[in-house]
Amino acid sequence: MAMPIPLIDRDRAQRVLDDFGVSAMILADPTNVYYATGFWPQTVAMGQTGVSLAIVPRDRSAPVVLVTSQFMHYLYDLEDTPAAWPLRISLYTAPDGLEGDTAAPPIFFASAEGGTPDPFDRITRASTERQLATYPAHPDVKRALRAALHDASIDGLVAVDSAIPQSFFGDDFAYRPADPLLRRIRMVKTPAEILLMRHAAQNNAQAARTAVESMAVGRSFDDLRRAFFAETGARGGVPLFISTDSMPVRQRDGIIRAGRSFQIDAVSHYAGYHGDYGRTVFVGTPDPAVRRALDAAITANEAVAKALKPGLRYSEITRIGREAVAKAGLDVLIACSAHSVGLFHTDEAFRDDSLNFAKADHVLEANMVISVDCPALQADASGNVHLEDLWLITENGCEPLNERDAPFIQI
Repeated sequence: MAMPIPLIDRDRAQRVLDDFGVSAMILADPTNVYYATGFWPQTVAMGQTGVSLAIVPRDRSAPVVLVTSQFMHYLYDLEDTPAAWPLRISLYTAPDGLEGDTAAPPIFFASAEGGTPDPFDRITRASTERQLATYPAHPDVKRALRAALHDASIDGLVAVDSAIPQSFFGDDFAYRPADPLLRRIRMVKTPAEILLMRHAAQNNAQAARTAVESMAVGRSFDDLRRAFFAETGARGGVPLFISTDSMPVRQRDGIIRAGRSFQIDAVSHYAGYHGDYGRTVFVGTPDPAVRRALDAAITANEAVAKALKPGLRYSEITRIGREAVAKAGLDVLIACSAHSVGLFHTDEAFRDDSLNFAKADHVLEANMVISVDCPALQADASGNVHLEDLWLITENGCEPLNERDAPFIQI
């Protein structure tokens, strides 16, 4: 059985909601519901919008509320939550006779005629019945949501990630977008999120390396993509993409050729949390121009690794990396840029809390997870270069989340 637990950092959430003067977040997007409650609402991801919602009150002493249907609670084998749990589940059925204020009786699968009762079905049915005995069902999602808001004394300004709450409540509340708040909150990870990030980073890097090492001259970049997807799936992850070489080479040629090195940038997620891994692949002996560019990327990467700690700004990461390259006498421009990683590949607050991407110069804090991108910003017929790792910012420094012993792969 599953007893969901919120992944969100409620202390940080309270500070952010205070900053925005928001009494609660009402969330309908499946990723946001998962982050707030620990429950992945599959039917919402399938397009049945508004079936499951989450309420995150500003007051961190009030539980997060998952509003979902009684049948989903039963179907997905959820446990009834104890009173002291940080999550409360509020269920709804449908109006009895599809009208009025009375919730319909709960729905369960019927026993097969002449069959044997399913013992597992009895267990999950019993947990749903216990949940309903403590918190009786509401006749529809709107009334379940309204009751939960009333119980948490939520009024005034609420943050929403869709138009659903406003369609339910009209002018009963004032509304603002939730995305900027969520991006601020997600930048610092809880212990549960850090465990997931460790798995994501290691699985992603291992899948990428194994896929590359299975290639040979004459194979295609499509072969490499398929191999990465298969290796990711074998490790319990979900592949997103593996960028290889440059777009013109990938589209106009697409073949792994002897003598041309190429970059990879591999991204997948595990239980929603992302890995992000970049390396250079030498196909045979690398050209001196590529080797020099990779030396510059390694120099920048190592300098940044020694400097990462709370209090450092993104802009300082770039400066430290590029100064190290210049000091080493390597005339190669390395991007050396940072971005937060988590439930999204780029999971950070945008400048001025805007809705569209605008890079902000964030200050590192303990328990952030960041990527440091070190591609060489040059084009050459001999190939291109990338080096990227994921880092957990600790109280006094940093810790790599993927293996770093091999800055390149050779086939």
